[in-house]
Amino acid sequence: MPGLRSLVALEGSPYSLLPNLMSPSTSPPAGSSCAPWRLATLDRDFALFLHLIRYGKSQSLETVAGHRVAYRNLRAFLAATVGEESDLPHGLVDPIAWLAWNRMRAKSPNETTLHTYWSKNRTFFLFLTAKHGIADPFAGLPAPTLPARVPKARTPAECARILAAAEHAKWPSTFERARAVAMLGVMLFAGLRRKEVLQLKRQQVDFDQQTIDVEKGKGRGGGKQRVTFIAPELDAILRRYIAMRDQIQNAPPEFFCSRVHKRPVSVTTFRRIVRAVRASSGVPFTLHSLRHSFITQLLRSGVPLHTVSDLAGHTQLTTTAGYLRVWDEDKRRAMTGFTYDDRHP
Repeated sequence: MPGLRSLVALEGSPYSLLPNLMSPSTSPPAGSSCAPWRLATLDRDFALFLHLIRYGKSQSLETVAGHRVAYRNLRAFLAATVGEESDLPHGLVDPIAWLAWNRMRAKSPNETTLHTYWSKNRTFFLFLTAKHGIADPFAGLPAPTLPARVPKARTPAECARILAAAEHAKWPSTFERARAVAMLGVMLFAGLRRKEVLQLKRQQVDFDQQTIDVEKGKGRGGGKQRVTFIAPELDAILRRYIAMRDQIQNAPPEFFCSRVHKRPVSVTTFRRIVRAVRASSGVPFTLHSLRHSFITQLLRSGVPLHTVSDLAGHTQLTTTAGYLRVWDEDKRRAMTGFTYDDRHP
């Protein structure tokens, strides 16, 4: 995949779709130190940057949205400290002052969010460096320190409690009960992400082969495709739901849908399901913690790291290893046979 510098050199499709952005009047000449930089200029270059990472580097819509949020924060800082119509200072932005401004705000972003903002805005300024030859204001500066990572996985007992709560919570119908259990089940037993659950199609669940074909997962190029397998407990959960779902006339292609409105389950409905089960179970879980639990339980069960990584749809083994949580019971089991007596190997 080409880097930002090679993308900037392209005169083809990305630029041909944005002729107004390539006009010499829309941005300072490369290497120019006298041409004024203002927020409107920066906005136009940012629009071009988004186009390049989306269509030149095939970044996902979620990644593009993340860049937009990070830039919006940086732009708010510049608007507050410099002004909309004033010339930007030499170097365009002082990253240290930008961080200080964020930390002093009444609703200050946490350090993890600031680290994300830093990383994404640094990428944008690398693009500006390649396009205009300006100095990178982020160069040589340390990014905000990430806090110690707290594992998100829930314990096996908590996972069982979540499923039990989904089963026994008050739902308007038996269909909605089966659907709630199934939606949480594919996250706990197959490790699907929220987006993957909502986009899952009926034809992608194969009960004969006991597989779930996950398309457009997380990652570049439209997302990584993978196949995960249906565990026995999940098989029973999904079969109960699908027996009711397949009775719906003119149902949409999505696996999880509304029986009344005959349309896919929305993000709002999924959040409502989570809130209800969270309140009923007393377990403060998030949807992503269910995926963490799936990966962690596989690792604890002795499944090889590369197999877990493939089932999870990870590109790097180090990503999978970062999900491993060591429970007290694991440490207790490890110490059960500990001794210095060589008569007891």
